[in-house]
Amino acid sequence: MTAPATRNRRTVLVAAGTALLLLLAVAVWIWLSRNSDTQPESLGTRTVSAGAVDVTMTAMSLDADGAQFQVTFDTHTIDLDTDLPDAAELRVNGQPSGDPGVWNGDRPGGHHREGTLTFESDVPTGATVELRITGLPQDAVGTWSAP
Repeated sequence: MTAPATRNRRTVLVAAGTALLLLLAVAVWIWLSRNSDTQPESLGTRTVSAGAVDVTMTAMSLDADGAQFQVTFDTHTIDLDTDLPDAAELRVNGQPSGDPGVWNGDRPGGHHREGTLTFESDVPTGATVELRITGLPQDAVGTWSAP
């Protein structure tokens, strides 16, 4: 084999190896981004005192697919036996959504509860969103602006 042919073959092998490594790096990056344990960024947290109960409401999504909130209740004086789907109301631009919430979290009872409250109603961009939770010593109300 002549020297130029050997050089061309070596160049092709180096280019192929580099392309293979680049492809492998992209595949690993995609896999890691899809399998990440990171939580989605919230749209803001509201903490209110509803009588003897501290309520923390974090809006996780407010969009055409609906609204989702992480909700935490904390008290040392009463049992938290509120039925969340019945006690929660979503208002969009001042109007009740009419959509019953779905609670995925701790069952009624005890002094600490947390979970996710989801509504399927469309939340338009720029809408004023209010989450009101009744059935506590006082209503817990949080408001957000949809992005």
